[in-house]
Amino acid sequence: MRMNATSGCINMKKQIISLIVVPLLLTSCNAGNLSLNQMKEKMNNVSDENLYPMYKVVGAIDFNNQYMDVEATFSKDPEPGTFVPYARYNDGFYLDSLDNSESEENVIIKSMASRSYWLRAPLRLHKSNFYDEVEGIENTTCGHYIIQHLITSYVGLTGATNPSRNQMKMKVNKDGDFIFYGEAVHTKVTIDNFPYYPDFEQYPELGGEWDEGHPLPCYYNVVNAKVNISFRYNKDGWLVEEKMTSVGYNYYVASTSQVALQANYGYFFGS
Repeated sequence: MRMNATSGCINMKKQIISLIVVPLLLTSCNAGNLSLNQMKEKMNNVSDENLYPMYKVVGAIDFNNQYMDVEATFSKDPEPGTFVPYARYNDGFYLDSLDNSESEENVIIKSMASRSYWLRAPLRLHKSNFYDEVEGIENTTCGHYIIQHLITSYVGLTGATNPSRNQMKMKVNKDGDFIFYGEAVHTKVTIDNFPYYPDFEQYPELGGEWDEGHPLPCYYNVVNAKVNISFRYNKDGWLVEEKMTSVGYNYYVASTSQVALQANYGYFFGS
């Protein structure tokens, strides 16, 4: 089956090539990195009010020797039978499997169901979902943990390279944007929405059915590599950009062992 793209290869090439500058940008911004406590203090000023029932994503990816771009708009109300990233504004829900105590209190999932198009980073961070801990243990559904896991998921695993470099760095730029990034970190992540989610009615030869608890695209696309990776949120906590490139990425070399992706987000009110 062939994947669909929303525009021509020229536009994709321009977006993909622009990713090469990621490590240069990050390297020039190392000064001013914040500690977790400092970032928590700044995030406490970000309102958790729900706004913007619609958002638009524009992005591109070079992965598994295939090129693909996306330009799509998503709304608060998902279409029937669709999953990530169509869900919007899921502020928290109860999950039995996370309640390991004898207390009858519900365990609240801090993260929103809404995730970024390629890497499933939280679409929004704010004072209520950025960080939480119980008895010194970090809530794994909070934004800080999810982003840190995306950037440093290979820490402690057998075969991890340059463990001293496998760390997430955080900063706030002059515009008030929150930036989370890693330089030449060894991570292991799944690429979402690539090349598409299967439509079992249209392609019955695929077989199978949706797993609502763990929806995955048509191919299980795992990146296990050293990468430069960053997530940028605006001053109101909305994700505006995600980027990732494997170290040494070269657009002009056809290879299944490298990856480059980028997505930019805009939020708005619609009818």
